[in-house]
Parts: sequence; structure tokens; C-alpha cells
Amino acid sequence: MIDFEASCLPDYGQSFPIEVALAEVGGDSRQWLIRPAPEWEYWDWAPEAEALHGLSRLQIEREGLPVRQVLTELAEAAEGCEIYADADLDAFWLETLGQAAGTQAPFAVRYLGELLVELGVKRPQVVEALAEGRRRIPREHAARDDALRLALTLQLLLEHVEDRGENV
Repeated sequence: MIDFEASCLPDYGQSFPIEVALAEVGGDSRQWLIRPAPEWEYWDWAPEAEALHGLSRLQIEREGLPVRQVLTELAEAAEGCEIYADADLDAFWLETLGQAAGTQAPFAVRYLGELLVELGVKRPQVVEALAEGRRRIPREHAARDDALRLALTLQLLLEHVEDRGENV
């Protein structure tokens, strides 16, 4: 699972990624703060977004890693994996990160909903798994926690599918 936090939502201005995390189903997770690329200097920063994710522009400027380094490490961490997200915005921010690094996105981001359809999971099971994920990992709008919650949700749904005796 991949999740990004951003300077604002695209509907509210020209946004850029500020944090990204990957979480494996039943496995490890990794998170990166992203130092704003020089070309993002005059892009939008929304106080509302900052209030949600809790990261200030000053913090990411001081603690964030250069975009090229983040993209390289992200590609290495994702190697050999199918990457899913719960929103197409994550693919947008991966592309924005790649453009700032002077390259293309290193992998495709698939929409989690498509996988759930392939698995034959029904809405009540998704709602139940999401609720359990939120119960276990309640903090929202932090990339690592959001990615971990999605990975946990998928793990719970895969267990449900296995309990039905279906091959995954």
C-alpha cells in the first residue's frame, strides 16, 4: 500500500507531495518526508491540510529528503511488489515526485477498489474491515499510519476470502 500527504488538495491549488509511506500486507512499512523541490517554491500550501497531517512547511524543508533520493528509495522498497492506493491522487503525487526528480514514476499505482472487485469482496466486508483497521490504527492523515491501515484492511479482507475457501 502507498499513501501520500500533500501541501493541499489539487482542488484547492497546485499541490505537491510532502510525505509518502509504503506498507506491506502483514509486513514492514517505511515512510519518507519530502523536501520541497525548487520548482515547488511558489506552489500552494494550505493551512487546512497542515492541520490535518500536522507537518509544517518548515519541518519538511528541514527534515525532508531530496525528491530524487525519496524516489530512488521508494522504488527500491517497492521493487517486485504490486502497489495499491485507495485514491488516484496517490498516483498523481507519485508522478509529481517523478517529474521533480526529472524522471517518470518508477511503478504503477493500482486502485485498491479494483483488487477488491477481483477478489469478490462485498461492501459489508469492506466496511467491517475498514472499521477494524480504524480501531487498531486510529491516527489519520499520517502517511505511514494510513498505509498501514490500508494494508491491515486488505489483510483482513484476504483472510475473509481464505475463510470462504477461495484461492487468492
